[in-house]
Amino acid sequence: MSTSELYPLKFRPIYKHYIWGGQNLRAMGKPIGDGEIVAESWEVSDHGDDLSVVLNGSLKGKTLRELIVQFGEDLSPDTLTGRFPILIKYIDATRRLSIQVHPDDAYARANEGPQELGKTECWYVLEAQPGAELVVGMKRGVTRDSFRDMIDEDRIDDTICTIPVSKGDFVYIKSGTVHAILEGILICEIQENSDSTYRLYDWGRVGNDGKPRPLHIEKAMDVITFIPEKEYEQFMAGILIPYDKEALNHTHELVRGSCFNIDLLTYTTDVTLSLGPSHFNTISVLEGECDLLWSGGSLSLSRGETILIPRPVGEYTVKASSVTAIRSFL
Repeated sequence: MSTSELYPLKFRPIYKHYIWGGQNLRAMGKPIGDGEIVAESWEVSDHGDDLSVVLNGSLKGKTLRELIVQFGEDLSPDTLTGRFPILIKYIDATRRLSIQVHPDDAYARANEGPQELGKTECWYVLEAQPGAELVVGMKRGVTRDSFRDMIDEDRIDDTICTIPVSKGDFVYIKSGTVHAILEGILICEIQENSDSTYRLYDWGRVGNDGKPRPLHIEKAMDVITFIPEKEYEQFMAGILIPYDKEALNHTHELVRGSCFNIDLLTYTTDVTLSLGPSHFNTISVLEGECDLLWSGGSLSLSRGETILIPRPVGEYTVKASSVTAIRSFL
């Protein structure tokens, strides 16, 4: 098969059954069984043994890993790990996640293996119960020494910042930032292709084996970004990304960076987009539904579905009466 025969790809979701999950991903169209606890649905993944499998077209049954080997830079940039650079997932935080931090790329490769990246991530809040909050960063003036003292004294609550969140908020978490998704939040996450997580605090709970889940204090202390006083306001302002939530028929540029680029599409009419120099686009439908049209055909997309569009597609049209979607690209 030549690269000219590449087309927009749908994948089979990969479910993760962590202890803090629930059944709220049903709202995103996921067929979760009665009593089944699902914390995450990985929509596009080329991480370890968690490989997305194509559901549509002539490449049905192929893994994303196999396609990258076959098609190379017509599907993915040449990355440090040789794997697809991002991981897209939905997260159902029925219970709060641990307070944690992620390393950067260099630390992850040195300490977690040559196939592992660091983890910069971003979150679009799909649903949030009244009073829902996120942990994002630390309070002004917290230093490495004071933070370590408070960890040892079980006073982490005295160090962390929390922010209220509501539907439609967009949050950008760079590697090295202490954070946690707290209970009552449904999120779409786009992140570096990594699962390197260092837990600082887990609220005293135990895992499925009845034992406390492990913490990673020493590694966490290695990678946390401690913010100098004069840089604090600027750092915190870069976490909750502002945009006009009322604007329709608009492409909101939310993130531009080396890990990924993110746009939010809010359209009640058709919009034509181009891959340009990008190796891929992904479209994740957050609200509503749409049809994706390109020179070789069309696909219908519903809430909770993600499509991976390879570079040879070139130009495509999102046809919708009402859709909110995330576009990611590199």
